[in-house]
Amino acid sequence: MKKLINIVALTCVGLAGVSCDDVFEEDISDDIIVTTSPVEGSTIVNNAVQLRWDAIEGTENYRLQVEESALQERFLDSLITGTSFVLNLDPGSYIWRVRGENFGYETAYSKTASFEMEASDDLSNQTIFPNSPSQDYYTNETIILLSWSKIQAATSYDLEIDRTVSGNTITVLQTPDLTVTSQTIDQTIISEDGIYTWKVKGVNETSSTDFSSRRIFIDTEVPASPNLIAPINDERTTNTVSFSWNISADNGIVKSSVSSVLEIASDIGFTNIIKTYRTTNMVQENIFDSDGEYYWRVKAVDDAGNESITYSEVRKITIL
Repeated sequence: MKKLINIVALTCVGLAGVSCDDVFEEDISDDIIVTTSPVEGSTIVNNAVQLRWDAIEGTENYRLQVEESALQERFLDSLITGTSFVLNLDPGSYIWRVRGENFGYETAYSKTASFEMEASDDLSNQTIFPNSPSQDYYTNETIILLSWSKIQAATSYDLEIDRTVSGNTITVLQTPDLTVTSQTIDQTIISEDGIYTWKVKGVNETSSTDFSSRRIFIDTEVPASPNLIAPINDERTTNTVSFSWNISADNGIVKSSVSSVLEIASDIGFTNIIKTYRTTNMVQENIFDSDGEYYWRVKAVDDAGNESITYSEVRKITIL
């Protein structure tokens, strides 16, 4: 039977800053992680391997470690949320292991398993791994470097880019026979805001991979300037202040998420900013350390890096 640890013999109610999840955490330290693939001694004729293991109840994340046998060099030591992970690997010998973790406990590592990666000239079952930009990347830049992983058996790469604006998609680039693993695109391709889907595949004389793709969201529309709500200008208040404001919804073709940057200063010119908050909410509490007059303002910043042309109005408050 699983064990629950009761950190303190109190209910969650009344424990300042501590949630119920912090108080009660499942003890997984005696559980055993079972790896399912690749098993000890496996040989994988491909450029990619999917590492898989059985789930452990009460586990929030899994720590995965992979090492190249010849160099005894650990090149992956990461927390994974699921029970599988796909890696792009060169031919060679590797070992791997995994353990479960939660807020308070961790299992022992699984038994280490070794496997071999072998190259193949047949690209039909191999996978191109895009490197950058990341999937669903938002930007206002119109010069972007695309890069992807090298496949040893590929002699060239085909790159295609589709642009989608208001639901209409057209192909804006088809470049075959690339012998490099990166390509810079500029304003000749990124000519307007929209969703740009770039696709790349590896090719040799007898076979090719499937296309691998990622999306880039180009958004050059600046968000509206915020409108302040509270506190009102010249308000006199205690040292705990809840600031609130409003920002209109993004009306561009690509609707990036908008964050707010709240600045609090001791002077109206904001040469001495004492606190800066970046938040996705439109309310922020601040506790002032000393009495006096303070000034506040807000600007909007979206995921693509666009900022509102101006800050909101500036308001003054007096802390008593």
